[in-house]
Amino acid sequence: MPMKKIFQNRAVALLVMVLAIAAGVGLGRMRAPERGAAITGSFSYLLHNEGNVISQETAQYVAAMNESLFAQTGAQIVVDVVDTTGRQDIADYAEEVFVHYGIGSRQRDNGLLLVLALRNEHDGQPDGDYYLAWGSGFTASQQRRLDDILWEHMEEGFIVQRYDLAIRSTFDALVDCLEDIYHVTVREHYLPDTAQSYQALSGGYASVGGGGVLPEVLAAEIVVLLLILLVIWVIADGLRYRGYRRRWGPTVVGVPRPIYYPVFWGRPRRPRVPPPPRPPRPPVGGGFSGGGSFGGGAGRRSGGFSGGGSFGGGAGRRSGGSFGGGAGRRSGGVSRGGGGRPGGMHRSGGSRGGGGRRR
Repeated sequence: MPMKKIFQNRAVALLVMVLAIAAGVGLGRMRAPERGAAITGSFSYLLHNEGNVISQETAQYVAAMNESLFAQTGAQIVVDVVDTTGRQDIADYAEEVFVHYGIGSRQRDNGLLLVLALRNEHDGQPDGDYYLAWGSGFTASQQRRLDDILWEHMEEGFIVQRYDLAIRSTFDALVDCLEDIYHVTVREHYLPDTAQSYQALSGGYASVGGGGVLPEVLAAEIVVLLLILLVIWVIADGLRYRGYRRRWGPTVVGVPRPIYYPVFWGRPRRPRVPPPPRPPRPPVGGGFSGGGSFGGGAGRRSGGFSGGGSFGGGAGRRSGGSFGGGAGRRSGGVSRGGGGRPGGMHRSGGSRGGGGRRR
């Protein structure tokens, strides 16, 4: 069919119109200005900076990245640098600070607290210690990944007392990890529209989504629009066909009848082709001409029940608790207290799901 006649066809023209409308809606929603998430309340991502080991540039970077991170995931990465935790073990200190500030969101319990104690004893020497505490919302495999990040990115700079560099490297690795977990993009001053709202566990910091349109929502809207237009098209074509029949009715000899171009309605029915005649039956003979063979089968197997699902266990969210464990500085490959294993031990005043500094 020539190209000109193709575009003169009403069905093709209507299809092009529908596609143009859908494309216009999609482009309009995609190009809508990004209003961003509304951040309310206040929260300090740098609790202490004793000795001013963290530069002003790193402090501003940590705050800006945390705003983008919290707006999209509810997670927070808080840094606390102290001279010493005194007689209190660094793991106990980290748990106490974590619960006091309510780090992370109520919805996901996904906060992280990085503690550096510059003059704490480690292996009997006052060369400092560090610890990473996390919320109870992380899985066992995610906790092991956080433990590895702490060792791989903190130790090298910490032992030469380049604390700012060690914190920056560890912080970036933790952000990358959370980006992979939640499938988001985190960068400074980037507050995109979010589909969820998060509130910090402490209750003083909240992020409210700006009503953005997710890609899957946009696709669903386009599909619904196309279905609505298709239904309208079918109804309109039916009205057009009924009007044609009322006006012209049956064919009258000598009266020219305009040609009707059907779309959905008015298509001529194809005559049914009669079935071919049955061939004559062969004469009935005697004797047994053959038989069938049993090809196999399957029955109920003995020895027990072979199907069904298995119950793997479960766990409920603890009321009031948000601290999930932590990992500390390694030494000699010997681990004390679980090093990020979920479950952990219960202690008075709180629960730790895998905490403990490694020795």
